[in-house]
Amino acid sequence: MFNSKKAKEIINSQKPISKDIVNRVKDNLSKKGVILEQSDEGDKFLMQRGAEAATLAPGDLIILHTRVSASGFFEELIHYGQIKRGNFDLYSNEDNIIKEIEAQEKLIKYQKSYKITDYEIEILKNNLEIYKAKLSMIINGGI
Repeated sequence: MFNSKKAKEIINSQKPISKDIVNRVKDNLSKKGVILEQSDEGDKFLMQRGAEAATLAPGDLIILHTRVSASGFFEELIHYGQIKRGNFDLYSNEDNIIKEIEAQEKLIKYQKSYKITDYEIEILKNNLEIYKAKLSMIINGGI
């Protein structure tokens, strides 16, 4: 998660994902009772948290910035799946970091399929290193 200034810079520097893709996924998720929201209010909520997307537990609400990138969009879908599978304790700092590491690795691995830009890949790789360092600190008793 970034600070609001960094998140805004990233959102303004990246190419938003196609609205057609978002709408197709939105239609499919709505059949499962999941709300996928994009709005000015959602943008404000996300900017306060330094994020371009968020899945709120228990996973029935996904908020996307109106200019969400491919990486931000697919990362949130990965998190949605993680939450629905119940693989993680949402209140565990360690589990949340592991969840982020798994998502970053999957996005990097499938960057071509997800049509993630080089700019976004740089950010993902940087985030991955930060999350790995945080996990190492937790495992070694530093947090």
